Amino acid sequence: MKATIKVKLYPNHKKVRHLRQSLGNVRFIWNKLLEKEIEVYEKERRFIWYFDMCKEITKLRKEYPFLKESSSYVLQQMARKLHFALKNFVRHKDMLDFPKFKKKSRYDGILIYPKDFKITSKAIYLPKIGWVRFRDKIVKKPQWNEIVDTAKQIWVKEEADGFFAYIQYEKNPEPKPSNGKVVGIDVGIRNTVTLSNGEVYKIDKEKIMRLIEVSEYLQSIIDKKREINKKRKIKFSRRLEYLKRKRLKILKKIRNIYQDFYYKISNHILNSHEYVVIEDLDLSELMQVEHENEKAEKNIHKHLQHIAIGRFFSILEYKAQLYDRKVVKVEPKDTSKTCSNCGYVHHELKLSDKTFRCPKCGFRVDRDLNASVNILKRGLETLSPSAGQVEYRREMARFMPCLYAEPPSL
Repeated sequence: MKATIKVKLYPNHKKVRHLRQSLGNVRFIWNKLLEKEIEVYEKERRFIWYFDMCKEITKLRKEYPFLKESSSYVLQQMARKLHFALKNFVRHKDMLDFPKFKKKSRYDGILIYPKDFKITSKAIYLPKIGWVRFRDKIVKKPQWNEIVDTAKQIWVKEEADGFFAYIQYEKNPEPKPSNGKVVGIDVGIRNTVTLSNGEVYKIDKEKIMRLIEVSEYLQSIIDKKREINKKRKIKFSRRLEYLKRKRLKILKKIRNIYQDFYYKISNHILNSHEYVVIEDLDLSELMQVEHENEKAEKNIHKHLQHIAIGRFFSILEYKAQLYDRKVVKVEPKDTSKTCSNCGYVHHELKLSDKTFRCPKCGFRVDRDLNASVNILKRGLETLSPSAGQVEYRREMARFMPCLYAEPPSL
């Protein structure tokens, strides 16, 4: 399977200029190729594809000498990206928009080096750029030799705190010993991750929200300065660039917090369970759900956006593939409103209710734990419909007495 490792680069001033020039060149190539696509389509009602785009890049390199500062492989990767973007647009016209031009102020560019790169324990060689130093603890581990030998391509990206290289390589799966254990997982805002065995894990939301407030404050200053600069006809401002970079660093800090949390939780869950049951959520629909009041809706949307629950699912699935574990997705409908004891669906349950109280059998349990148990139950029925109920009752018997004041008989 393919895996990626991220290392920080330390280029000198000359190489920083070359890297930024290359990032500008790939954006320029994208816009020129997209302009050509639109022109050909208006005349001939067809698109040109990858090989014709590469021929167009050769012509552009002769016409614009600054493009020769970038490797031809990097420019051709932009043609490949546009090729697939157009293919997807043709296949899914109703769902996808036509590819758009890239603005300098909003372009988050990547340099893709598919060949002719070299890697040592201290530096990476990039075509047309040269050797660029990097530092990372991974070079001292045995895994580093495997990375160097099986490296397929390198992506270079400029982030708020410098340049980073993403090395894509072939990784052998690391299967964990089979134990037959199954767990259901419910995700939410109050309790970030709730397991059906009673374990609850919460991300540091207070720290994240403090950082978000600082980010929003900086964004308000940036917007005001943009308006002032526009009135004064100032095209470039060092102060504005400094504030934008400072805000991006805060956003990256938020991303590091939740990614570190999700990686640790995923490792813990997959080390102790062979089967993991999750909801097959459509997070885009979740963001559009109307809530009890406008303020609550705004806060929930903000939490969902910055806590990035979708990232947890992608990390969990990647780790499951690496450890040879099984992730089972189930229907998410009414998992929070269904009584895990008798199966009654409590439609009048409010979003603000933290405890689930069943009107039919009087069962009381934490709302998120109730949802995770229902997810487990649906997953067991999917894995083994005949033995699902037996396994579910056996799993519940382990922790039920300590959770309920009057536990029902199993």
